[in-house]
Amino acid sequence: MLKIYGSDLSSPANKVRFVANYLGIQHEYKKVDLGAGEQRKPEFLQQNPFGKVPYIDDAGFCIAESGAIIKYLANKADSAIYPKGLKERALVDQDLDFVTLHVGAAMQKVTYNRIFAPRRNIPVDQTSLVEGETFLQRFLPIIDAKLAKTSYVSGNELTIVDFSLLSVLDPAEASGVNLKSYTNITKWRENLRQQSFYTKCHKEYGESLKQPA
Repeated sequence: MLKIYGSDLSSPANKVRFVANYLGIQHEYKKVDLGAGEQRKPEFLQQNPFGKVPYIDDAGFCIAESGAIIKYLANKADSAIYPKGLKERALVDQDLDFVTLHVGAAMQKVTYNRIFAPRRNIPVDQTSLVEGETFLQRFLPIIDAKLAKTSYVSGNELTIVDFSLLSVLDPAEASGVNLKSYTNITKWRENLRQQSFYTKCHKEYGESLKQPA
């Protein structure tokens, strides 16, 4: 059976879980205690030398990095969420990179400084926090404009981009990021968070914050 190694507070790991749930891929979810440094232990590094979550073990085939994993799972399931057409796939890859490298990177700065630094008694990097907020104000309107024209981020069909963005924005409330002004993102997000692939993972991201740091 497929094994997914992750942490409830890891948005990239939750992305993989969302996709596996949506595709109906039976799997075992194995929590990694990041606070205790479990990801740096020799037995972990033997399977995943990157020392991060998520990673998967599919009958001995191990792969890390959430973007690569969700593409693998979609291909394994022969699913249209990662289209096969040359141009269609290129557009999905384009949007996936934008979500990961721009929206995701900005959100990570905010989430780290608003959630994880205080939980770990680490000083907040105000410069990084402001930078993250500034980039979100720049990039989220682009996504909102796309969703004004189509049902999903990369068109009118659900793709891996939607799972990626959903996971990126999952900590929004807990991070103090107000999405209400982005009406199209809000509508899109509310729809997806009601679906079983999401609720099988958690009711909402904030649930996981009740766990020890």
